[in-house]
Amino acid sequence: MQCPKCNNKLSPLKVWLISRWSPLRCDRCGTRLTRSIDRQFFVISVLFFSGIFLFIATPLFPTPLFLIGWLIAVMFVDAYTVRLVPDDKLEL
Repeated sequence: MQCPKCNNKLSPLKVWLISRWSPLRCDRCGTRLTRSIDRQFFVISVLFFSGIFLFIATPLFPTPLFLIGWLIAVMFVDAYTVRLVPDDKLEL
């Protein structure tokens, strides 16, 4: 992950600090960054909630640990593939 303005490298673990009300600030230039709402965002959302739905609706998953592993894997993929945009240029 990099800042789109100054190319400063940011930790993927900081993705979880981003919300609609509190964007992430770049350490170097201070730009307020938020996640882009694009196809990747919706694919990750569908994967996240489909795991929860399948766990509740069907006996497909053998244990709750499998569900926790599924959710952690989806979060890991999201953290390393998120596209950051400056807060003032959020595309919907």
